[in-house]
Amino acid sequence: MYFLVEGDQQFTLLSIAVGATSEAVLITDTAGKILFLNRQFEELWHLTPGWMETITQHDRIWDLAYQVIDPEQFLSRIDGLYAHPDLEVIDWLILHDGRIIERYTRGLRIGDCNEGRLWLFRDITSRERAQRELTVMKSVLEALNRIVEPQRQLQAGVQALAQELGARAAWLWGVEGGDFARLLAHDGTRELHIDLMPRAPGDPCECLQRLLDHAFPSMAHPIVCPRLAHLTTADQEPVRHISVPIYSRDRPLAILNLVLPSIQPFNVTELRMFAAIANQFSVAIERAHLFDSVREEQRAAEVLRQASATLSALLDFEQVLDHVLDQIVALMPCDGASVMLVEGTQARVVRVHGYERLGDESGQMIRQVTFEIPRTPTLRRMLQTRQPWIISETLNNPAWVQIEDAAPIRSWLGAPVIVRQQVVAFICVDSFTPYAYRPEHERRLATLASGVSLALQNAQLYTQTHDALERERRLVDVMRVISSALDIDVILSTVARLSMELVGADAVALGLLSSDHRSVSNVHTLNVTDELMAFQQGVGPVWHVVETRQSIIRHNLVLTRSGARDAYSIPSALGLPIVAGNQISGIMAIYHLRTRRHFTEHDRAVLDIVSRQAGIALANAQLFAKTQRLATTDHLTGLFNRHHFFALAPRELERARRYHHTIALLIIDIDHFKIINDTYGHHAGDTVLRSVADRMRRELRDADILARFGGEEFIALLPETNLAGALHVAERLRAAIASLSIIFKDVTIPVTISIGCAASDRLGEDERLDTLIQCADRALYTAKSNGRNQVAADP
Repeated sequence: MYFLVEGDQQFTLLSIAVGATSEAVLITDTAGKILFLNRQFEELWHLTPGWMETITQHDRIWDLAYQVIDPEQFLSRIDGLYAHPDLEVIDWLILHDGRIIERYTRGLRIGDCNEGRLWLFRDITSRERAQRELTVMKSVLEALNRIVEPQRQLQAGVQALAQELGARAAWLWGVEGGDFARLLAHDGTRELHIDLMPRAPGDPCECLQRLLDHAFPSMAHPIVCPRLAHLTTADQEPVRHISVPIYSRDRPLAILNLVLPSIQPFNVTELRMFAAIANQFSVAIERAHLFDSVREEQRAAEVLRQASATLSALLDFEQVLDHVLDQIVALMPCDGASVMLVEGTQARVVRVHGYERLGDESGQMIRQVTFEIPRTPTLRRMLQTRQPWIISETLNNPAWVQIEDAAPIRSWLGAPVIVRQQVVAFICVDSFTPYAYRPEHERRLATLASGVSLALQNAQLYTQTHDALERERRLVDVMRVISSALDIDVILSTVARLSMELVGADAVALGLLSSDHRSVSNVHTLNVTDELMAFQQGVGPVWHVVETRQSIIRHNLVLTRSGARDAYSIPSALGLPIVAGNQISGIMAIYHLRTRRHFTEHDRAVLDIVSRQAGIALANAQLFAKTQRLATTDHLTGLFNRHHFFALAPRELERARRYHHTIALLIIDIDHFKIINDTYGHHAGDTVLRSVADRMRRELRDADILARFGGEEFIALLPETNLAGALHVAERLRAAIASLSIIFKDVTIPVTISIGCAASDRLGEDERLDTLIQCADRALYTAKSNGRNQVAADP
């Protein structure tokens, strides 16, 4: 501004011009003396009326320095301006009350003379704060939208906000549950020792509590929180704290904490700016949640799809249980997971994951835990509702049962596994962090539990089918073995062993009944204890089947014997009668002794088939034995017949020849047998034959072979006997028969025998049975020729 007029009129015109402007104007001379100021200047600098008079003695602009935040710079700047009269400058002044003043000054020239300086002052606080708000908002928005990944967006936004505001530290906390906040993003490191997590009841987080209670008086509120108190210690610069609540549709979403330099109170513009920033962060957080939710749901859907495919392909019960834990780890955050099988009113831990970090003892303890379902609220609720359940915070939760000496679990999620309308297992997921699980985790675990349920059902069906086929195969083997066997002992031992294998039992006892059905004989047992054998040789606990002729199943038997102190308990017993036609010939008892398993109706049905087939096989064996006995014995005397004698004798001759042993042969003839038949009749003769045969059988050894040779003749082969021994045996036989009293129809029939003996002390290679028979026959002829009732040997 140049004034071309001179003299007092010039200053008058200048005063009129300054008085008409809306700017705050100050005119000083070259020495800094104030020549003129207008009313706007007084209002801008908050000068009291008469201020000019108070500084007449100073009469300098330097007196305004006390209102400026940096008075030294203010004064230094003025000195520089007066040192350069022609210098034109525009700059800012920041006052203690927070206002921003724009200052313009240049030299005041009248004509060619420098008459002083002209100062113009303008309050640009609103403009600059608005511009600052726009700059901060722009920086935050650019940071929030520059990065695609939402979680990194939040971090970039917080860092941009802290940088623009010059904040010492900034935190963005996401609300989790009713009393817990999780750190989403931050800027600054030293101050991050604070947290908003719940502690003792007397240590609340005021800013978090206000957020949850909707108790902020404005959208942003300066606050002194106990968790932030350590940031205002004496050795630190003055700071101001602010907590900015972030809501979404009136729902507490997050909270933004800032530690800013200076102790100036927050103005309305700043509070409005924080409210706008809160809205942007609300959108960003919701977008991050949505992005994470969509991405997590996509990943979870793929994991569940693969899990379903894998579980559907598994047909082994144990493999299904192993695979469950792998899927849980892939589906959701967890520090530990377990699978429990339901066994009556108990739930037994059968699979665990993640507890190895607790140490060997704690991990092993968890693997051996068995819960009583009625006394465990979490399991009881899932059993009753058949729905999953979340416990967000286990501390002070009455439904939570803490395992002693185990790591503190802070949040828990469980789901039941249901097969054919029955809860067969529980899947439990643990976290050491509160509020780790949300409804989407609950849905995922429920979906996984449904897949596990189907897999277990398929595995059970496969196992049942496989077991049924295996039982059928074993049953066919049993049928084939016992149907082809003709030896009673072989049949009994085979039936006992294969029956126990068919139903997975621990012990079996099988025996034949006596004719009066009061005792058992020929008992075959496997794994039957001595205590159990004391009860009717192992079959006593199911003796009732003898009376009913029906198979029975009995559980939880407690057996006691008179005089015994201890009782003997049996978890489960199955008794079956061995029946052929209408006759019961035996009894079989099968036991579970060392397991909790119980016999089923299917077990009984299978073994009923075995017992019936065993009865038929025993009847066949007995019939075969009878037929074989008829084919090898003389029907009148019960001794071996001639045919069977000639089948057995060569074997004994061969054995004597191999081992160089002696062997003897006797031919026995009843004296005057024809006279007996003629005198007393053929029935009397038959009685004589039976009596003589029975007495000779008693006199001979079991190793001796005695047979009816034909008519009234008998033949006996005596192993390990020389000629002297044969003569001695023959004489004993003769004397025994001679002393025999045979009574037929009240008539005593005298009987004597003649015996011819032959023996070989050492059989030659060419010596045969015929040779011994011929020698004995000649000796018999000699005995008869000499008067009968005597013994003779071939010379």
